[in-house]
Amino acid sequence: MPVLSRLAATLLPRPWALQRLPGAGPQVVGLRDVPPAWQALLPWAGDAPAAARLQLPSLPSLPSARPQLGDDESFRLRLTAEAVRVQAATPAGVSHALHALSQLWWQAREAGLAALPALQIDDAPRHPWRGLLVDVARRPLPFDALLGLLDGMAAARFNVLHWHLTDDQAWRLASARYPRLQTHASGGFCYTLDQARRLVDEAGARGIRVVPELDLPGHCWALGLAHPELLCAPAPTAAQPGFGVFGAAVNPESDALYAFLDSLLGEWAEVFPDPFVHLGGDELAPAAWTRLAEQRGTSLAALQAAYLARVAGVLRRHGKRLLAWDEMGQSTALPAGSVLQCWRGDEALRLAPPGLGGRLRSAGFYLDQIHPAAYHWRRPLQAPPRPPAPADDAPAWSLRATVGAWQVEGRLWLQGDDARLHLRSTGTLDEWLAPRVVPEPGAGPTGWRLQVDSDLGELELWGPGAAGCGWLRVNALRQPCDWQPLPAGPAGWPADSGGPAVPMLGGEAALWGELVEAPQLPLRLWPRALAVAERLWSDPAGAGHDLAPRLAAAQCWLVATGRLPADPAAPLFAALCPDTADRERLRALAAWLEPGSGYARQHAKKRALAYHQHEPLDRLADALPAESPLMAALGDDAAAWQAALAHAREQLPAWRVLLAAKPRLAPALPLLDALDDLSALGLALWAGRKPGDAQCRLHRGAALVDEMLPALVQPLQRRLDALA
Repeated sequence: MPVLSRLAATLLPRPWALQRLPGAGPQVVGLRDVPPAWQALLPWAGDAPAAARLQLPSLPSLPSARPQLGDDESFRLRLTAEAVRVQAATPAGVSHALHALSQLWWQAREAGLAALPALQIDDAPRHPWRGLLVDVARRPLPFDALLGLLDGMAAARFNVLHWHLTDDQAWRLASARYPRLQTHASGGFCYTLDQARRLVDEAGARGIRVVPELDLPGHCWALGLAHPELLCAPAPTAAQPGFGVFGAAVNPESDALYAFLDSLLGEWAEVFPDPFVHLGGDELAPAAWTRLAEQRGTSLAALQAAYLARVAGVLRRHGKRLLAWDEMGQSTALPAGSVLQCWRGDEALRLAPPGLGGRLRSAGFYLDQIHPAAYHWRRPLQAPPRPPAPADDAPAWSLRATVGAWQVEGRLWLQGDDARLHLRSTGTLDEWLAPRVVPEPGAGPTGWRLQVDSDLGELELWGPGAAGCGWLRVNALRQPCDWQPLPAGPAGWPADSGGPAVPMLGGEAALWGELVEAPQLPLRLWPRALAVAERLWSDPAGAGHDLAPRLAAAQCWLVATGRLPADPAAPLFAALCPDTADRERLRALAAWLEPGSGYARQHAKKRALAYHQHEPLDRLADALPAESPLMAALGDDAAAWQAALAHAREQLPAWRVLLAAKPRLAPALPLLDALDDLSALGLALWAGRKPGDAQCRLHRGAALVDEMLPALVQPLQRRLDALA
């Protein structure tokens, strides 16, 4: 592979305009005049004979150069033997160029190259808003951990830190004007205003805007502890440690509420210079407002509109623009120029209320749900058109399944290779999909198999076949589902709305805090956040088949430059197994496991009445990365798989002894039975044999145990499919 192609193949986000300079023969062997602030990013670019001079543009510094939405973040990076020249209009553009240079230099060293070729990169973001939401209300993060995120965000080219500061569980930012917020609503932990100012400054120096969120009119339980007069009666009287949707709601008719917002947002405006403030709007339990509307003889929609109109006035007084979750735009007009953050999928992305000035996508970018990186990467920014309606005479089936704590219902129309699927759940799911029909040799007319990306995650559905029931895969987990034939008839499929054009500003990866504390932070963010970052930077087309090696290379580069710890799981395993020998055995077992994805872990904790702040995050599942590096390393190498599976079978007795001896690990013991059966199946499959019960064994093996499941099910499914 040519040198340039080898280097380009590892860059992430991928620069689509990397080119060798015409007729350029000399190579860049070193770099001089690197400013101290950038030396840690370029440790390989030390002085050398005939080193090139680093030339940076002269740009204003903070606060005059504080980042703004719509800044020109483009850059040109030109490498010759005499000079490495960066051209950019803003400090953010300079930062992007130097991060690209750092990746190039690191990869050259990894490839054994002594120099970089003369080349030029011209790159620019496709979307101006590329954010990362960090939730500190459910479980707080130490301030140093927040600061530590910024270098990684800059490396990934994120440019917004969305700081989710308030929720039912706590109010996490102190107030000089309302001290009861820290004494009565903080849950014992809050950030000072000086810390917030420092976060804004440190982020701004890296080209990152900080957008705070004050979540109203629901999710306000903690606010009610400090100021019950602002809420509909009855206001809460005790802290809420649980996670979910609760009945607390602010009183939209209270003048005191708007006086509070006016004063508090005035205080925030002095700390957060960004023109946007996020005012929540999601998951309002409607009972309190419905009662109030009935008492006033008005409608719930009218009450919501009046609330939003008064909030808009407060925002105008402080020169702020509204950012809110998509529910805020469901039934009311918005203040002009408002932005909706869509978290409920494609249907929410189709909303276009009056006043809407832009959209952000977060649906499909929830990192705490532990979806595969490739799933995040495939999610398009724009809502695709609804698939065309199925034929009126297409055979139809109803679907029922239990996915964690949710009931999922669907209707399938299937005619040859053309499928349509409507899914709804007791969560937020309401989707109109066109699954891909996967050939299943010998399956018969009711033995279909479908694959599609959904807001639930990667979905795969097996028809009832001869057994009268089917299977549903959500990411790696599988559960039986019930199919029932329906009479063919008009489908009632909705036409695509094709609403008015609204700018797609970009999106945000979201890291909600129910199952994340500081020790889990690097495991849950990286490297999957890089996949979302690339989607937001370049919104690329294509299959993304080279994503996994690029993610791995980018993560190694982040470690080499000090942006990430080399072994983020080490302290978690040390806590699980203080003995070194036991710890190494546990890590060997953990390589074959992965945490439950989607909302599987959350639902498991709900069933165990353990879905709350006091539940420690000290399970083996909390120490696992989202995707097993071992599975990626084995790839499609038959010899490597056979050796690894044989070794795992040899270790099973020792793993049983280890888990049985530790009460914290003992609940995972049933996983070893699944691993035993799956490893035996894997040896057969990789030897070219296809047991008749292989598919059933894969279905059974992909079950949640102690919030984990075997990581080898999906690789073995791919092997089984290849044999078929």
